[in-house]
Amino acid sequence: MLIIIFSIPLHAVDFIIGAKGGYFVWKPYFEDIGGFFDNIDTGTGVLYGPVISILFTEDISLSIAGLTGIQSTHWTMDFEQEGDPDDIRAATSYWKSERYDVDTALSYRVMPQIKIFLGYKYQYIDSTIKYTEARTDASNQLTDIQHVKDGIETMSSGPALGIGYSLPFGKGYFAAVNISGLYMLGYFKSENDFVYDYNSGTNSFDKENWDPLKVDIRQAGINLEPSIGFMPEGSGLVLTLGLRYQWLRTNFQDMSHEEKDSLGTNTLNDYLYGVFVSVLYTF
Repeated sequence: MLIIIFSIPLHAVDFIIGAKGGYFVWKPYFEDIGGFFDNIDTGTGVLYGPVISILFTEDISLSIAGLTGIQSTHWTMDFEQEGDPDDIRAATSYWKSERYDVDTALSYRVMPQIKIFLGYKYQYIDSTIKYTEARTDASNQLTDIQHVKDGIETMSSGPALGIGYSLPFGKGYFAAVNISGLYMLGYFKSENDFVYDYNSGTNSFDKENWDPLKVDIRQAGINLEPSIGFMPEGSGLVLTLGLRYQWLRTNFQDMSHEEKDSLGTNTLNDYLYGVFVSVLYTF
């Protein structure tokens, strides 16, 4: 929305409404936690949502944009050795996440082609992971079977500060790029729906109860969006094609030193990137 506002001829108290959608890849930060998550694959899917903007003056505007959708993936292990020769695993796993992103920004034009903006971002992701895993030793003897359904809920929100540059060219065409820094606080919550573990002594499956985990998180990173667009003369329509890249560095806040050491890394990286299109109408 910020790209559009400063790239086409608009006037004070103009409104822009429309929709935005694209195909995105998400590489979640909990991949860096380790253990089972070492094998998690990136999730892909379509995200879409409404956009709206109000121009209070020719230089000041307020914009709101939302994205929601489902990203999912599945992956397998075919009797792969996990370090120890007596730890050989075969597994089928599935992961699905429902994402909600809301971005707001108050922007000010400091030069004809340059703007600065102060924003606020809200991000909520509800994930479900299911897997069935069998383990054998080096002699191919079965040592364990697990069947697990795990829910992971993450929420974060916080301010953003950025700058944008736009370049109109030709008749109704423009190119632009926005870059912003993000700082957000939130939480990470993990809770098992069920865990069934093979008991070799009784040759049965025992249901286990794993304690839920909820910790505060802090995220800081960048968001980059280059795009090109076109506004057919006299139509009020604005069409754009763009790329989005978001990187967040995540830290857990209220864990013990032992728990933090068990993560194996102090840097948990979260990536979201993809291509999007938008169709907007000005009035």
